[in-house]
Amino acid sequence: MGHKRYGYLPKSKIWREIVREMGAYALGQQDVLTIAKNTLSNVQKQYSNFENDPSIKTTFEFLLHIAQAFKQQDPVRYLRENNIVEGEGVSVFKITRAAINYKTEEVASHEYQAFAKQAAASALSSWYKSHLEEGRGLFHEGVDSTAVFRKASEAGGFCELTRLYFSNVTERYLRYFLDREAAIAIPNVEQRSRFSNEIEKHMEDVSRHAFETSKIAQSFAAGWFAKNTPESYPDEREIKYFLNRTFGKLKSELLREEEK
Repeated sequence: MGHKRYGYLPKSKIWREIVREMGAYALGQQDVLTIAKNTLSNVQKQYSNFENDPSIKTTFEFLLHIAQAFKQQDPVRYLRENNIVEGEGVSVFKITRAAINYKTEEVASHEYQAFAKQAAASALSSWYKSHLEEGRGLFHEGVDSTAVFRKASEAGGFCELTRLYFSNVTERYLRYFLDREAAIAIPNVEQRSRFSNEIEKHMEDVSRHAFETSKIAQSFAAGWFAKNTPESYPDEREIKYFLNRTFGKLKSELLREEEK
């Protein structure tokens, strides 16, 4: 099936069409447009605020540490020395749990911190599963987790992981602000409850939209990673530059779609 092209990136379905399908039973055309537009606008504002959000910075730092660790001959030692894991051995469960627990004291909003950490843990789990040999699952015995995670230390693997992370962040904020805008636009409690149920039914569309939007982050991440992490962990300035540029690109992509 072909894609229509909106803005710079192809979308299977534009945002306002997704929202229209959720609320077609109760919302007028203007209500649909208002909810769709305000949701995108709020996510854009959140992107602008991320440079001051320690949770976004620390979760991305965590992904960089994972990539850097598996460049080493002894990745577990690197992870221990950087206070990421304890003990011996490595597994996807140990890594995703570490993502949740990493630098929890650096927080501006506990709710937003949960979004960022869940996005990172989910990205790691999904990425890991996608790189297992065909027929093997997360609970399959005999999987060499170190060999799988070494793929994240390469530009191609890391940019895939990065895209999943930014996609997950975007999805969570789209859902968050969609719920909030619906509460404002739909005063009737019963209709609002029904709209929430419709959101659940259309979460696959929301997830796909977030993933397609985040493609712009993947292409930028590959070049940045290859340039800034050939031998060592990137410095603070380069990390901040990457995050600012990436969220700026994502914000511009949503703005182009909002204006359609």
